[in-house]
Amino acid sequence: MHIRRPKEDQNIWNFLFSLFFIVVLALAVWGMYKIRGGFLISVPPFDALLMAFATFRITRLVVYDKITRWFRELFAQSHTYEVEGVTYVEIRPYTSGLRHSIYDLLQCPWCIGIWSALVVVFFYFTFVWAWSVIFFLALAGAGSLLQVLANGVGWRAEALKLEAQSKHTEIRL
Repeated sequence: MHIRRPKEDQNIWNFLFSLFFIVVLALAVWGMYKIRGGFLISVPPFDALLMAFATFRITRLVVYDKITRWFRELFAQSHTYEVEGVTYVEIRPYTSGLRHSIYDLLQCPWCIGIWSALVVVFFYFTFVWAWSVIFFLALAGAGSLLQVLANGVGWRAEALKLEAQSKHTEIRL
C-alpha cells in the first residue's frame, strides 16, 4: 500500500513537541509524587468519568469552539478581502516552522486530548479546588456530547426523510 501526501519538513518540530510533552508529563508525575507523598494508584470510577468528560470539553473548546478561534489563528496567516460588499478572512497555516506545528497541534483533537488529560489529571491530584472546576467542565462536556449525539440523530433522521421523499417521488413518476 502506497501513501501519497504533500511533503512536510515538520518532523523536527513534531519530534521536539513530543519530547516536550514527555518532559512535561514527567515533571507532572514528579510534582504529584512530591505533593501527595507517593505515586497515584487509584481513582474512584465517578471521578474518572468526570475527568473524561472534562477532558472532552477542554478538547472541544480548544480545537472546535468559535470562542478560541482567535487563539488558533495566532499560528496561521490571515488575509482579509472583500467580495460584493462582504468581508471575508482567509486563514492558511504557515507552510513550515514552529507556528505550523502549533497550528497542526491545535487542529488535532487527539493531540489536544492528550494535553487536556494531562492538565485535568495534574490539577485533580494536586489542588483540592480543582474537583469543582473539573465537575463544572464535566457537566459542560456531557452537555456537549449530548448535543453532538442529538445533532447526529437529527441529521440522520433528516437524511432518511429526504431519501423516503425521493423514493416516493420516483414511484409516482
